[in-house]
Formats: sequence, structure tokens, C-alpha cells
Amino acid sequence: MYTQLKSTARLAAAASLTTLVLALQACGGGGGSDPVPEPVKPTTYDLQAAMTQYYTKANTWNLSGIVTGAGLPAAGTAVTMVLTTTPMTGVGTHPVLGKQFSHMSQSMTLNFLGTSKSAVYESFFDPATAQAEGQASLADDSCEASVTKGSYSRTAKVGDTGSGGSGIEYISCQAGSGAEANFVDTWVVKQDGARVLLCLERSAKVVATGFTRTGSQCLQLNADSSLGSYVSFSEKLEDATFELKTP
Repeated sequence: MYTQLKSTARLAAAASLTTLVLALQACGGGGGSDPVPEPVKPTTYDLQAAMTQYYTKANTWNLSGIVTGAGLPAAGTAVTMVLTTTPMTGVGTHPVLGKQFSHMSQSMTLNFLGTSKSAVYESFFDPATAQAEGQASLADDSCEASVTKGSYSRTAKVGDTGSGGSGIEYISCQAGSGAEANFVDTWVVKQDGARVLLCLERSAKVVATGFTRTGSQCLQLNADSSLGSYVSFSEKLEDATFELKTP
């Protein structure tokens, strides 16, 4: 979840975004006069169940929106992203920590200005709590790990918020790598029109510069706490800001 926030930064950097830009996102009535009552909405949501689905079920979301930043038009440039999660069996080894965790695969494909860039990340998690343990992409030399754990409420209401833990975004995936940034994650349940969203938010302070990267990924919660089809994604980086969502 939170891992997409750093993943987008890596994709944009790898694709040389600025260089590319400079070189060349009613209820129906019943039979009669009495209106049909709306379904009763649940008062609580099981966030742990929702996140367990994210980690253990195959999901694909197609998002579109704009990216703004240095060298880009003021109105922004159209961008699309395909986010896919794929379950994996057994356990995987975190390359920096050397520890084994349950794992799954997350792939992202970012498209803009006729150019496509993809990245695949192995994401580690605790199946008992659905808490993230970290992620790794050896191809992009991008790794992160949780240091403290949060907790997903099993009886969350709209407006509730809680800790998603904290951790380190590493300079590389080499054992003993230093910190590029230190992050703090939070979750919040929001009402968005007719939708209820679980929003996963990150604030990551870059060690070398003190700049704080921020991002949010919101997933639709169905009445049974399963994940719906709507996803929104936003991120503010040093030189670019992304805003994407599903139709």
C-alpha cells in the first residue's frame, strides 16, 4: 500500500520525466408511491480484513490523472498507471534485513508522453495483522522496511484514524544500507460522496535535504469490508506532484 508512494518516485526518476517533457489524465422507485429505502450502511469496517485481501488476492486497478512539476505545463500532463497485486506462496527474504516474511508481488506501469515505465516490487507483510514489513525491488535497487508497527482497526468508523507504523526507505538494497528517508504511516477512514474510503498516508523526511515527501492512497471499502473498484492516489515529491484515480 504505502509502498506505491516511493515506487512512483522511482518510476518517474527512471523515466526522466522532465527530460521527456522538454524533448517532446438515482435510486429507482418501487411499485407505488412509497420510495424504496436505501440499504443500511454498516457502522463499522474491518480494516484488517480489507488489507488481508490486498495482500492475498489478485487485484488490478487502472488509474488516470495528471502530473505537475518542473518543466511541465502549469495545467499538468496526462498520466495513467496500472497497479496490480499478485499473491505469492511461501516466504521471501528481505535483502537488507536478511529476515523472511510472507510476501506478494506488486507491479506498477506508469504511462505518459507516449512512454511506459514498469517496476515490480516484492512486498513483505505479517499475515496475522496485515501490517507491512517492507518491500524490495532489486532491479531498481529500492528497498524499505518497517521499524515500528501500527494496527488496523477491526471496527473502524468513518472519521477514525490510526497508526500504520514507521520505518526506513534505504539508499540501496545492500545489507547494511543507510537511510535515504524516514517515514511515518497513518490510516484514516473517509466518506467520499457515496463511497467510504480507507486512506493510507505517508510522510517521509529525506535525511540529506530535510524535504518531506507526502502521499496518500485511498481504497474503496464495500459494506462487507472487502475492497471496491475505486482507488485514488496522490503524491508530492521534490520535483513532481501526482494525482490519479480510477474512473
